[in-house]
Amino acid sequence: MAITLARRIAKIVWFVLLFCLGARLIDPAAFISLDTTQRFAEWVHGYSSQENFDDLWVLAWVVCSLVFAIVGYLVSMLIIRKVRR
Repeated sequence: MAITLARRIAKIVWFVLLFCLGARLIDPAAFISLDTTQRFAEWVHGYSSQENFDDLWVLAWVVCSLVFAIVGYLVSMLIIRKVRR
């Protein structure tokens, strides 16, 4: 039971580390323009100001980091399973 708990904790830590790595590597400003960000703020809030201008960048940053972590986790678990056999 302790080994199973340790494996589960290790998998959670691995996923969090992949998420943090994705957050450091991905820069949404590289693929989202200022004009797109302004249009998104106007679409969501009805106006564009300094307070809501970064919403699209933050949303893209979190979603891309989450996708990076999920794909990285699945690929690494697949590789580990193949190596174990």
